[in-house]
Amino acid sequence: MPRRPRTDGSSSPDTSTMLRAQHAEATRRAVLAAARSLFGRKGYAQTSVDEIADAARVTKGAVYHHFASKEALFRAVYAEVEAETEARATGAGDPGGAPVDQIIARMNAYLDAALDEETRRIGLIDGPVVLGQEILDAADRQRGHVDLRSFIAASIARGQIVDLDPDLLAHLIRGTFGLSGMLIAHVGDPEKTRQTLGQALHAMLQGLAAGKER
Repeated sequence: MPRRPRTDGSSSPDTSTMLRAQHAEATRRAVLAAARSLFGRKGYAQTSVDEIADAARVTKGAVYHHFASKEALFRAVYAEVEAETEARATGAGDPGGAPVDQIIARMNAYLDAALDEETRRIGLIDGPVVLGQEILDAADRQRGHVDLRSFIAASIARGQIVDLDPDLLAHLIRGTFGLSGMLIAHVGDPEKTRQTLGQALHAMLQGLAAGKER
């Protein structure tokens, strides 16, 4: 027999569950946004959970309900920042252009992202310190690495990039990007460093082109 709609003005169990889930997700997003802003401006060590709770307008208990620790919260913020940076780099350039030109476009997008204060602080300064080996251990599984490795392998198969190990090349390229980003993050003149590094990396990456693509 079909369930009759409630007429007493109260919510059904399904509606109540949905509303609680929406509220929980809204709280989680508010905590993430507050943490990202504070970590980006003040840094991980200088930001307290109390400050994050105040900025998100939730209780400290609500923060810990969604994130077991300050480090766990930072890990989530770091993942969000890295995903946005990866998307920015992967989407750069002309899809119909030469493969090396597309890689150079990704490089330029990454270096530009490193100029953003929030990205620089969270992804390039505090990330390696707080998460350390965890970042390196996850390198093979990161979407940016997998996408670049596949792109390089396909380009090698078409004779457009020198025939070298695609996985190793992807690690070297992304490692060079990461090192360049850290140099930008730790110098007194990020804009000038970014320009100089861009020129150097452009020259280096051009060497990946196969003979007929040079």
